[in-house]
Amino acid sequence: MFSFVLPMLDSDVTARAAVEQSMTSSVGGAGAGAGALMAGVEGAVEGALRGATSRYDVHLDGSYERVLHVSLGAVGSAPSDSVSARVGGGAGWTLSPSTDLSLATAGYLATRLGVRAADALAARDPFLSGNRLQYTLSGAPALAIAASRRAAVRVAVGYDQAGALSADDPEAAGVDAHTGRADASASVELGPREALTPELRYEVTQLYHAVLDTDLSRGPARIHAGSALLAASRDLTRNVSARVAGGLTVASPPPVLSSRRAVVTPAARAGLTCLAERYRLTADYTYAYTSLGPRIGFGHEHEASLEASLRPLRGGAHRDLLVTGVVRLSTGSAPVAANPPLQLSPGAPAPPSEGALSTTTALAGAQIEVPLSRGVALRGGLDLEYVRAALDPAPAAGQPGGSLRAIVTAGLSGTLSTDPHHTARRDPE
Repeated sequence: MFSFVLPMLDSDVTARAAVEQSMTSSVGGAGAGAGALMAGVEGAVEGALRGATSRYDVHLDGSYERVLHVSLGAVGSAPSDSVSARVGGGAGWTLSPSTDLSLATAGYLATRLGVRAADALAARDPFLSGNRLQYTLSGAPALAIAASRRAAVRVAVGYDQAGALSADDPEAAGVDAHTGRADASASVELGPREALTPELRYEVTQLYHAVLDTDLSRGPARIHAGSALLAASRDLTRNVSARVAGGLTVASPPPVLSSRRAVVTPAARAGLTCLAERYRLTADYTYAYTSLGPRIGFGHEHEASLEASLRPLRGGAHRDLLVTGVVRLSTGSAPVAANPPLQLSPGAPAPPSEGALSTTTALAGAQIEVPLSRGVALRGGLDLEYVRAALDPAPAAGQPGGSLRAIVTAGLSGTLSTDPHHTARRDPE
């Protein structure tokens, strides 16, 4: 790597590369009883420019693995390649002593085997089978104004798009959903350790392949949703902080409901962060009326997550030894049309015209890096994914069921940087 200098800007570039060997197995779904060996490479590049009134950051990483399937039976349309790529960028400009403008962008691309538990932008559809090259794009400019020493206002807009560039099922390719949003918040410090933040948000989502009935018919749906919340945060101790928020969401009804009344539902979230020199722990819970997936539709969702970063050993010789992990669990439910039979038995009660769709997603991922020398480390990882969907009443073809996938990875990584401090992992804090 080499240093480069731009006028009035500090810069640094860091590159990482790794060779990996993985094993994967699937139970249930399209890959029932299937296993595979994967070998490939992973790389990442990140850079930063910092000036007196501006800052720019970019991060790009990706991986490619060749897949060798191990199965006693036919593997059907199982993928022969595992691909994933992530790109993120940010920029900030100081417009005045009290005003900042920022821009955050992100992109994600992955095949079915390239999706990992830590991929926050990944979309998981329990009704799809076969390989699929999915993508997600997002961008969000924001303006922050310091109104006083204890108060600040933030206004932001954003756009998200999700879909697939290709798929074994031609109907699964193309754009799945567009989302545009706008939000505003005002943060007020009540004391040295407490703050209140009222928030307003509006978003409109256009879905092109939403699930409409228990026979899994798909069609367009447009949902408008507005939320108002009051958030509070407090530092409980020097190392522990908590945050809670509550409010209401008002949304347009799903297209399958016979009632055209707006959906009015509570919204809530809570979180806890524990931070020290050698560990970081973040726990979050959210209840919201939101999208259950770009190919599913809107519904009520409970989501809980736990993220941890731990450096178990002290000393410079072990500074790179780092253990990270993430666990996410979400359950959602949404109304769908029941498609009752046209011919009823004499005297039989009329069947309901509305049914219900429920989804469950459980993800867990862990990684450990063991240093061999500065900038060189052994890596090992475990990735688990469980996805399930159920329909009530059950479709004539039977319930979709669930699928469980496990991936074990081992590799050797190396890091080069124009800043020597970046060749060693930073402390969790």
